Amino acid sequence: MTPSDGPADLPATNVVPVWVLWLLIMILFSLVVALSAGLLESLAGAALPTVLRSGAAGFATSVGLCLGAVPAVRELRKRR
Repeated sequence: MTPSDGPADLPATNVVPVWVLWLLIMILFSLVVALSAGLLESLAGAALPTVLRSGAAGFATSVGLCLGAVPAVRELRKRR
C-alpha cells in the first residue's frame, strides 16, 4: 500500500459548506419566531391580516438579528 492510497486523497464531492447549515438554522429559528408571534396574535383574537403582519414582523426581526450577529461574533473572535 502506498502512502497516497489513504482516504485523504478522495475528492470531497458531497461536502456542504458550514455557512449553508448556519443559514438554514437561522431561517428555521426565525420561522419558529414568526409562527409563535402569529399564534399569539391569533389567540388574542386578532384578524388574519394582523396575524400575518405580526408573523412577518417577527420573522424579519429575527432574521435581521441572526444575520447581524454573524459579523459581531467574527469581530469578537478577532480581538482574542
